[in-house]
Amino acid sequence: MRKKKEHEEEEAERTRKEEEEDEKKRKRRQISPSSFDLMFNGTLEGYENFLSFKDIRDLLFARESESVIIDCYVNTCLFLPRKENPEFFLNFGYLGAALKGYVQSCRDDKSRKQHFDYSFRKLDRAPTEFDLLFSPMHIGTNHWALLVIYIKEKDFHVYDSLRAKDRRDIPQYVEELKRYMKGKHIHSENWSLRYPDPCPQQGSGDDCAIFTCKYMECLARRDIQAFPFSQDDMPNVRAKFSLHFIKAYFNAQERS
Repeated sequence: MRKKKEHEEEEAERTRKEEEEDEKKRKRRQISPSSFDLMFNGTLEGYENFLSFKDIRDLLFARESESVIIDCYVNTCLFLPRKENPEFFLNFGYLGAALKGYVQSCRDDKSRKQHFDYSFRKLDRAPTEFDLLFSPMHIGTNHWALLVIYIKEKDFHVYDSLRAKDRRDIPQYVEELKRYMKGKHIHSENWSLRYPDPCPQQGSGDDCAIFTCKYMECLARRDIQAFPFSQDDMPNVRAKFSLHFIKAYFNAQERS
């Protein structure tokens, strides 16, 4: 009886949080398009991310990028093209950007499970039906790297644009992920954690999120071999990202 009550309370709490999130999204949609904080709405159901003019400005002027940039990139530059030309893409899934300081902030099993539940709910099918799963990670004090779960090959790969740094939180995060996946009947406890080569490296600056996006693009597309980009390409890549997001916004406006 007690377990049943605890389960009902957990379900009620989860429902409350989902309703709060839905209410936040509803309020965002009511923002006037003429305001300075014009929102660039994601275009796929389940990936409703919003970019402000500040996000675009930061992207253009080589400042640090937030998780919304990565989420919107996956939405508009990977999911939508795959929908139009699936033959060019591998069968990939996206778990969303993992929160900074996850291992430190999720100090009990319940909070860890809620974190992974939220991520895996983004998938439109069972994890085992994908070739690979992307999970960008905000690690250390202020850095993005990419974790790729190779379901068929049974490996974890990390693509990090500052690989010389000691990243102890990555193995910690992967171990927690393995425990969660076991509950999903994916026995990954013996899967290797690898840091593949080649892996383009950034110079000094705030380009780690952009590198993370480019890693995903190259890995998701069947027609791209290796990683044909470098630090020298970043100003051009940032400009292309910004232009693509703005075009995606106005295309969505025309369809609505």
